[in-house]
Amino acid sequence: MSNPQGLPVLLVEPDSESRSQLIQILLRDGYRIDIAETQEQMLDRNNWSDYFLIILEHDLPDGRIDELLPQLKQLAPHAELLVVTSQHRIENMIIAFRNGIADYFVKPIDPDLFRASLKRILQNKTVSSELRQTQAQLKAIVDTAIEAVITINRKGIVQSFNPAAEKMFGYQAEEIIDQNVSILTSPPTRTHHDEYIARYLETGESEIVGARRELKACRRDGTTFPIELSVTDIPQFGIFAGIIADISERKQAEQQQNELSRAIAVAGQQERRNLANILHDHLQQVLVGVRIHLDIAKNDTTDETIKQTLVRADELLNQGLEITRSLTAELNPVVLHEEGLATAVEWLAQNMKERYKLNVTLDLDQRANPKSETSKIVLYECIRELLFNVVKHSQTDEAHVSLKHLPNQDIEVTVSDQGIGFDTEQLDHQLSDASGIGLSNVEFRLSLIKGKFWLESQEGAGTTAHIIAYLNSDKVSDPNTGV
Repeated sequence: MSNPQGLPVLLVEPDSESRSQLIQILLRDGYRIDIAETQEQMLDRNNWSDYFLIILEHDLPDGRIDELLPQLKQLAPHAELLVVTSQHRIENMIIAFRNGIADYFVKPIDPDLFRASLKRILQNKTVSSELRQTQAQLKAIVDTAIEAVITINRKGIVQSFNPAAEKMFGYQAEEIIDQNVSILTSPPTRTHHDEYIARYLETGESEIVGARRELKACRRDGTTFPIELSVTDIPQFGIFAGIIADISERKQAEQQQNELSRAIAVAGQQERRNLANILHDHLQQVLVGVRIHLDIAKNDTTDETIKQTLVRADELLNQGLEITRSLTAELNPVVLHEEGLATAVEWLAQNMKERYKLNVTLDLDQRANPKSETSKIVLYECIRELLFNVVKHSQTDEAHVSLKHLPNQDIEVTVSDQGIGFDTEQLDHQLSDASGIGLSNVEFRLSLIKGKFWLESQEGAGTTAHIIAYLNSDKVSDPNTGV
């Protein structure tokens, strides 16, 4: 449409001299012209949709066009209106512009100004046409999208609501358009939603715009459900566009996965305890019985060769007993269950020194003792695995363990060393514990008790591992009790 060649124009002008001037201007630029001299002639046609532009004199022989402008807007909704007049009356111009005309000229008409106005109208029409086409294409895409798509203005008022959104929220588009979008949010968010928009418009900072967030949404029937929301700011149109996915099934699957992982972890802990009990109650008793019989055999024989063989066998049996006792303590430290986490960590520090030559200094708060047996076991195993990492990776023989009771009834555990450290951005699979499972195992175990875990490290400056966990069992369900 940027080229006027052949574009149809309706010229309504009773004055022959003015009509001739306008026809010359229009023909020069290649417009196709239909001519009328009265309102009656103007209205006697059925091709209104063809016209790009309607040029009409304000005062026609059979009436003024003030009352006809709204009618013309209905008859030719895609045509622009341009008024020419011989009268210098400002009120006529105001009325015409209020009725949505594109321009207003007082005779005699300046050809250059008139042609410039036509050029501007043509350019605006081209942009509007392209914009309408783009909007139509976008609407077709949005209407067929699987995800819910909602647009709101700067005041949070819903501007569009696609069919997927209707299905997700239970509202029809006409019910929700022109309503505040906060109606779709959960009650805690609803109260402050307008504040979030105002803060973003003032500061440009937002936790939602330009990011993906998981939130709670509210259906028409009042039920809430989890969603993943992506919001884009489109300032040129003064709107925010939100793409919403219902993640109820994903969250349910994650919960089932967590429950399964929790059950597996609990079963593993129970198996370790069972194995520890077998070692303690059966294998160790058998080995002790063998020692007793070896002592009897040593005392009954006078053959020095046989006696020396029995002594050597007794030494090896002693080593076996020590190994089973150590395994029993590692699999299920009795001191952890009977005397608490702090005392168990003291035993662990001594064990690390004897087995790995690692000197562990301690700063232990006896009050930092979880009520939940699962929490005790998880924290103990995490501390042990972190100390294994010190042995294997830090290139130092010293470590420090701190156990603190925080004022908010949480427990803070830190395991630190002054070893070689590492770049935390390159962590990935760089570290692994003695079992090869790695620090991800620490995170997994802590997830069972809703604990938090993070590392601080720098090359050449050592590493500090931080753990925060609940002290009271009423904050985290215990899989051993089912609450």
